[in-house]
Amino acid sequence: MIKKESSVRERIWEIDVLRGILVIIMVVLHILFDLEFVYNIPIGYGTGFIDKIRIVVATLFIMVSGISTAFSKNSFKRGVVVLSAALLISFVTFIVGREYFISFGVLHLIGLCMIVSPFLKKIPTPSLLILSLIIGMTQFVIPYVEVSHNYFFMFGFYNDKFASADYYPVFPWAWAFLFGIVLSRLFYREKKSIFKFTIKENPIGFLGRNSLLIYLIHQPIILLLLAILMRIFA
Repeated sequence: MIKKESSVRERIWEIDVLRGILVIIMVVLHILFDLEFVYNIPIGYGTGFIDKIRIVVATLFIMVSGISTAFSKNSFKRGVVVLSAALLISFVTFIVGREYFISFGVLHLIGLCMIVSPFLKKIPTPSLLILSLIIGMTQFVIPYVEVSHNYFFMFGFYNDKFASADYYPVFPWAWAFLFGIVLSRLFYREKKSIFKFTIKENPIGFLGRNSLLIYLIHQPIILLLLAILMRIFA
């Protein structure tokens, strides 16, 4: 019991709250996704304001993961767990159907980045920042690179035969993870909150601390609830 309380106190509350807010928005986005692609309701997912929100949320998720490596005692081990969860999602979505198959989503990217983070932590901050910018700039180059195969899809190189319902390749999305490590060195060098006040235990922080579990179970729950609601109001 004492150990548990100590562990809670050591957490950076604003990171948990931010991640919790992102989890809530992610769930809402996935509800909209299901309404459009499962129930054919024209929400406009993937376009306009909704798509901009998706990009912001994904970027912050990846960036927060980069920041969090500063507080992790074994980011490699944590990365293996996250990547294993991502591969489980790939397996399940492959069985469900090609239109829902996730070959390399945001969880795959985060898991891979966490696995290589022990190496990234050895790179000096200025060099890491430059590398982050270079990776980010690849978004202006990769679309013009033509490939005859999809062997390097995880790096952003693919042709018209490739498909993934959720796709966040290393280039350019890994820039946010590297930038997160840079931010951790600038603001969390002492591994404590940057605020002089704290927020007590709350539901949003709880969601943030359990984001991986929620990521794994939220879609089946959403689909079940939507199926019930559609049956009731049909």
